[in-house]
Amino acid sequence: MTIARGLLVAGALAALADCTLQNRNEREADRITRAVIGNDLRPVQDDIAKGITITRVKVAQWSDELNAQGKLLSVKETTAGCDPGWHCFDVKFAKHDYVERMRFDENGKVVDWDFHMAR
Repeated sequence: MTIARGLLVAGALAALADCTLQNRNEREADRITRAVIGNDLRPVQDDIAKGITITRVKVAQWSDELNAQGKLLSVKETTAGCDPGWHCFDVKFAKHDYVERMRFDENGKVVDWDFHMAR
């Protein structure tokens, strides 16, 4: 194996490992973030609790804000400063870091999700 091929394989394995090392909450936050960036919540609509209404206008506003931050780099769960009952995430974009918060109901469906630019 050449050095170049070895580096390529190592890079691919590292990328794959990074994806698989996310916990369930991180994967959910990542999916919602990507859906918002794409201005389309249909990929995650079954993950959102019944009765939660999010308008297309609101999703478009969120999408505009997050798209302005450049490429989504990572979503990592954190407990720092996280209120009881919430799951908090450090979200890194190319231009700015964000904090996301998410709450689940007793069935594991998302009932609250919000974000703001990190200070």
